[in-house]
Amino acid sequence: GRTDNFWVSQYGNLAYSINGLSNATNGTDWAPIYTTIERANDLLMHVPLIAASQEGQSIGATAINNYLAQAYGVRAFCYFTLLRIFGGAPVWRVPYDSVGQQKFIARSSAEYLMDSLVLPDLLNAANLADTTQNTVWYVNVGGIRAMLMDAYMWKHDYPDAIYWYNRLTGMNRYKLEPTATWKNLFIAPQSSAESIWRLNWDWTVNGGASISGEIGAGNTNSQWWISDVIWSYFTSAANAKDIRGPQSIDFKATNHDKVNKFYPVNLNAQGVQIYPANNQANVYFALYRLADLLLLRAEAANCTYDTATAINLLNAVHVRAGLPAYTTATLVDSTTISNALLTERQWEFFAEGKRWYDLVRNGVVSTTLDPIMLKKYPTAQTFASDPRKILWPINANDLNANPALVQNPPY
Repeated sequence: GRTDNFWVSQYGNLAYSINGLSNATNGTDWAPIYTTIERANDLLMHVPLIAASQEGQSIGATAINNYLAQAYGVRAFCYFTLLRIFGGAPVWRVPYDSVGQQKFIARSSAEYLMDSLVLPDLLNAANLADTTQNTVWYVNVGGIRAMLMDAYMWKHDYPDAIYWYNRLTGMNRYKLEPTATWKNLFIAPQSSAESIWRLNWDWTVNGGASISGEIGAGNTNSQWWISDVIWSYFTSAANAKDIRGPQSIDFKATNHDKVNKFYPVNLNAQGVQIYPANNQANVYFALYRLADLLLLRAEAANCTYDTATAINLLNAVHVRAGLPAYTTATLVDSTTISNALLTERQWEFFAEGKRWYDLVRNGVVSTTLDPIMLKKYPTAQTFASDPRKILWPINANDLNANPALVQNPPY
């Protein structure tokens, strides 16, 4: 919602589109992330106790270690999310299971979270994971190695990022989904060799996730409009061969508010896509897939002056989309390659939650978003005027629950 992929509709919260977040903005509460951290901590404490019991010994060391790997992986993912969005955050390594336990914990820095928690957790997970397990709905060893590469890319530690990319691809487990079946990545990811780690939410089992209300459902209006940047690119005759447009966006929606990327084709008699109700949408959300890692590897190559590798990996995704390959005649230096990579990631991962992190990691939040905001909303506060607002505010609910917290300035 804060990126140039979307602009808020009259049904959404304008604060996201105009850099106007506050501690009262709905959606900025990190409590659900800490609920997941608590569950991971509960597993990390009690799985070894279960394993040591007479009953637990029958589970076997391989399975026990894999459970621990999943808990370490999920906890790392949560803290990686927190540090990228909020900066520092309180660190919990054990579950809160006693009323006498300290409950008001101050924030640790983003650097501490990364170096003392996220990376160690992921390295523990990588050592413990059962390498024979490949269910995309769980944190398998591929997902752990993908996260390690992503984390090192966030740190701009390119040698370590490349190392973990090589460990991932060296498994010979993953390959790009063919052009003709690209849509399967979002409607049947468990059968795609490109899928690494996916979120699986089945509304018939887990209840409604209501995600379709964000991007257009059958019984409600979307909170977001597809941005002019995205709409113009995919509807331009020059880009007609890009297979991602019609499989990501409903061009028949006159309000530009329907994302069809995550839904199978389901047309009525008039040829109009039928969407699920707001509380009846399954979610097969991509956390990591191979194209993401290929383009991150291309970014690392570009940042280490390996132009040939950068262009070759960029072309793997670009040509898969139905487009002609880039050459050194069109990508003449590291700046043009960087711009091409950011653009490719924007088209490829539209509505997959990657764009904001791409802009922050590459240091282009202000130059990308400020002109769009000011054109749409001239009184918006630019990121250039206060770069501290790249970080999100700590929600008032969290501040009230924990007096040891200090708000991110300038909120």
